[in-house]
Amino acid sequence: MAFPGWTTLKLATVSLIEHPLRTLLTSLGIIIGVAAVYSMLAIGEGSRREILERMNGIDARSMSVYPDWSRRGRASKRRPWRPFSERDLEDIRLIPGVFAATGSLSKEVPVVNEKSDWSAQMQGIDLDYMRANDLVLVAGEPITASDIERREPVVVIGQTVVRTLFRGQDPVGTRIKLNNIPFTVKGVLGEINSEGFSNRDRDNIMLVPRTTARNRIIGGNYLVRDHISGLEIVAENQDDMTRIEREVGDILRLSRGLKPGEAPDYRIFNFSANRQAAAKSKRTLSLLLAAMGAVSLLVGGVGVMNIMLVSVTERTREIGLRMALGARQSDILWQFLTEALLLSIFGGLAGLGLGYAMSRFSLSMDDITMVFSLDIAMFAFGSALVIGVVFGFLPARRAAGLNPIEALRHE
Repeated sequence: MAFPGWTTLKLATVSLIEHPLRTLLTSLGIIIGVAAVYSMLAIGEGSRREILERMNGIDARSMSVYPDWSRRGRASKRRPWRPFSERDLEDIRLIPGVFAATGSLSKEVPVVNEKSDWSAQMQGIDLDYMRANDLVLVAGEPITASDIERREPVVVIGQTVVRTLFRGQDPVGTRIKLNNIPFTVKGVLGEINSEGFSNRDRDNIMLVPRTTARNRIIGGNYLVRDHISGLEIVAENQDDMTRIEREVGDILRLSRGLKPGEAPDYRIFNFSANRQAAAKSKRTLSLLLAAMGAVSLLVGGVGVMNIMLVSVTERTREIGLRMALGARQSDILWQFLTEALLLSIFGGLAGLGLGYAMSRFSLSMDDITMVFSLDIAMFAFGSALVIGVVFGFLPARRAAGLNPIEALRHE
């Protein structure tokens, strides 16, 4: 004698197979809902991993200070906007716990040699720049204090510049022109690769003494003053970041003559704090996206319930006949619950397939990143099963509650 559970499963399966269109339409809401939940969570996970990968390219002990460009446009003659200065850097280096402090003076400039021409990011640097940015040489020598003091026309170039201009030849000691000014290649940087938060190629870089950059390439106010466009600070210990950020702010407020309570005309980006805030915001985004997908799944559940209620009405006579032949209310209840569960399983699997196909398609798109995860798949599939049982219970209970005599009279 067969186990009653198998009989219920067989009856539910046969009922679904005999009505394929109804089965498909009933499952459609679940399919779309599961695909939506899967896709939304995959997008959230992809975004989280992408931003963490970008952050991994940035030292968690570092912070950057840049002008607040939104305030620059409102600067008045009484208090004009001011760049940073070499004195600011000197004072910041005296803060206990500062590993390195450097300033940036950058400009996109054309660079040519006898065979090729190119455009790269020039950085006017000091002695702390390479240490602050964790840069290493693979050939030649670094820029020295003597180079900076004497404003020597020497340059250390990145790997993209090497590949573009020299194509396998040793560049050290050769002459190139930056902004039509002759420079001698003194060294070659190793691969940097990391993009951080920008999409620019960090290997497409040229380092020159900041005094040389200020005097020979940029000029203007940067020539007559010791202006610096931005600051980069690295702490010895990540635990000191908050204190160092506060002391940097105190130094800059004092050097700029800002009054207590007056808004600064600069911004400090603490990458350690930003990493935590970004991770938290991405978790929130993932929850919001999951909620949006859950709404689709709930709508699918309502669709399952409505179509099953219609099915109960259409099958009233069949239900009455089963009861007349000895089926108990619990048998009818379990049959319809099993049908709802089978619909959810079918819809869940099809939805996962659709969601996975969408994630594979996203690989060809640059602006969307979806990450396939077994945890996400199990969550989406499990949600479909729960939705199926919850929304299938009302039709199942209604079917089980029918009066056998009245059900047999139903036309």
